[in-house]
Amino acid sequence: MLEQNHGYWYLASYPKSGNTWCRVFITELLRLAGEGYAEELNLNNDIETGAIASSRLWLDDQLGLNSCDLSFSELDPLRGSAGQTAWLFAEGERFHKVHDAFKSPDSRNRPVVSTAGCLGAVYIMRHPEDVAVSLSHFFSWPLERCVQFLLDPTAALVPSERVGGHQVRQHMGRWDQHVCSWVDQRQLPVLIIRYEDMLCNGSTTFAKLADFLCLPVEQVLVDQAIANTSIDKLKQLEEKVGGFAEKPEGCNRFFRSGRSGEGAEQLSIPQRQQLAAEMADVIKRFGYERVEGDV
Repeated sequence: MLEQNHGYWYLASYPKSGNTWCRVFITELLRLAGEGYAEELNLNNDIETGAIASSRLWLDDQLGLNSCDLSFSELDPLRGSAGQTAWLFAEGERFHKVHDAFKSPDSRNRPVVSTAGCLGAVYIMRHPEDVAVSLSHFFSWPLERCVQFLLDPTAALVPSERVGGHQVRQHMGRWDQHVCSWVDQRQLPVLIIRYEDMLCNGSTTFAKLADFLCLPVEQVLVDQAIANTSIDKLKQLEEKVGGFAEKPEGCNRFFRSGRSGEGAEQLSIPQRQQLAAEMADVIKRFGYERVEGDV
């Protein structure tokens, strides 16, 4: 078991829900508090909050095997045992991005992330209609494909057992299943934050985030970090470095509009109705139901 002062947190989310924004905010807050040395945030050099939990290189090192040789049903039950003595979880590399659901159909009811020494998880949530639009721009997919992806219980990133890239397969399942896998688990404390609240009530929302992650909580620092990582500022920084390293090929820009409500504008009425009907419980639970007269 890791010592308390070497604890770490997960930043968990369905893709395109604000995970990178949180990581950039954390980096900037630490820089403003004197824990970083750069005079200005550099997106491609400074966003080192910690490796993504699905990193193949790190998993192979920790497990002592070549994960490319394993099937999903062989690898997923092992993933939660990785990392208990890793430098990955040392001070300074403490906030680890996760897109996996907390468990997968292949993990034999075990978490697919290490929980030893973990201090908790932040779950970042975004309206599924807006996630669909953002996925469309990110992956260059038609909107209908994105809607069906959100509703697919087998949805995953790196879904082929025959492809050994930098990351292993990340099972996500349906959007509502992904949400519940993290917010209803009882093995880790969890802070739930909505993307919409990050936009509309940033000062309070990011202050809660900082407090939960044991970061500096002085409101003047929090507010300055928010100002320095606004979507307009991030667009400028992305242009300055000639493109964000995490942007996939074919995607025009990583930081695009950052708005809420694009799903209501761009999805068809049947697409919106399908999302609302098939994921009604979770949509209502987290305040994402449509207002009367909105179709």
